[in-house]
Amino acid sequence: MDKIRQNEKRAELINLLRWIVPMAVLFIYILALLANASSEAKKDGRKYAENKLSDYDRYIAEKLRYDLAELKTAAEAAAYSVELSGSTDQAVLTLQRVIDNGDASEGYVIDAGGKATDVSGAATDVSGAAWYADAAEGTAEGKPTVTGAVPEGEDHIITVAVPIGGEKGITALRVSSDFFRMIPSLSEFDGKTQYLFIESDGTVMSAVGGKGLKKGENLFDGTIMYDRGIAMPELKSSIAGEHGGVAYCTLGGEERVLVYRPLKMNGWQVCELATGSFVDTEIEKYFAPSKKVYIRIIISLIIFLILMLVMNLIITALYRSNQKSLKSKAETDLLTGVLNKISTEQTIQDYLENVGEEEPGMFLLLDIDNFKKINDTRGHAFGDEVLAAIGKELPTLYRTTDIVGRLGGDEFAVFLKDIPNENARLHMGDVTYGFFRNFSVGEYTKYAVTASIGAAMFPKDGKNFEELYKSADKAVYTAKELGRNKFVFFGEDPDEISNRV
Repeated sequence: MDKIRQNEKRAELINLLRWIVPMAVLFIYILALLANASSEAKKDGRKYAENKLSDYDRYIAEKLRYDLAELKTAAEAAAYSVELSGSTDQAVLTLQRVIDNGDASEGYVIDAGGKATDVSGAATDVSGAAWYADAAEGTAEGKPTVTGAVPEGEDHIITVAVPIGGEKGITALRVSSDFFRMIPSLSEFDGKTQYLFIESDGTVMSAVGGKGLKKGENLFDGTIMYDRGIAMPELKSSIAGEHGGVAYCTLGGEERVLVYRPLKMNGWQVCELATGSFVDTEIEKYFAPSKKVYIRIIISLIIFLILMLVMNLIITALYRSNQKSLKSKAETDLLTGVLNKISTEQTIQDYLENVGEEEPGMFLLLDIDNFKKINDTRGHAFGDEVLAAIGKELPTLYRTTDIVGRLGGDEFAVFLKDIPNENARLHMGDVTYGFFRNFSVGEYTKYAVTASIGAAMFPKDGKNFEELYKSADKAVYTAKELGRNKFVFFGEDPDEISNRV
């Protein structure tokens, strides 16, 4: 029976694993897919943040080019008026309007010898100025030019120069590189991102926004260590070659993202230094909708697995209950309610095999006296009533751990566990024998029913069911020879039986 129970438990475990293992594998597989999708979404989020910065960097570069083009247009208008009228008056007024609008800081009409008239009408000599030499050289071929930014004090000054036809000189508008500071002032990245206007050698001409580099510092000095995607030599080469790109770096111990874009003019670059936290925030914003979906999927999977597990447990419980009911019916004698013959033999035998010989027990075999006469005189229905009454009352005499069963016909078997000594043996014999001394059946007329009882001790009189049964059966035979309604131990002397009874 124990082996049967073990097999049943093993079958239940296998059945449970048959549900759990595929579900667990599916769950892990889906989690792996979600983890991969999450990783890809974060990569896409980083790309999204980089593109967002790049788009604004492009806007700043285009705005710078537009503003410088506007200065060039104003200088061309001034040069054209000088060329037509031969007078500087109208040209000076044109340049003055540009300065009044705040688009430039200085304006000049300069003749071929370097003699200049500024917007106030004052004459000055700029022939020895470095910026004039650059402007004159740049316009030598008769084309407008934007000269490189010349350091003057703390400022870097850009000169927009246009030649006056007939080699009569140039018109020039000069503006501080800090005019760049006005462009990103309305940026949505204010407070998080620093904007830089740099030369091709990395010198910062203007800086605005969050903390980072200052005007006059160099992008390539030791304060920045590039640690992802692009190394310092590659960055220098990329900027010098007027290419754009994205580089990850640390500045002052803080992770930064450098986005740079060429102005396509004098090697200048427009750069953004975004904080790592800004990029992380943008990634989180980009990833948030997907994250919600992933969380819902995971929660749904967990709920699904729990429901499947609960369903399996319910089905297993119902199956177990049904099996227990079927097993009980299969093991129970339908008439008496005690174990049937096969179950009685198997249960006792399993117990004997497991307990060994260290724990003595007592096997009782009960044979109803004159049962054939009861059937013949009272009818089989009454005989069944007798058997049913015995099956109902007999188990109440013993412990719940003891084994009570019907072997067939009018024969019952009882195995009493843990009968350690002679007193216990005699006591249980008296209990069983006393039951039949007071036992009767019948609703109106009581009919006394007795039994011949044989007892065999384990392991002395038998070490398995068959041996115990044979010994107890011999004791029953002795009880019948002595006139029935007797309790006899196997091997007991007839005189002892008489004295005990």
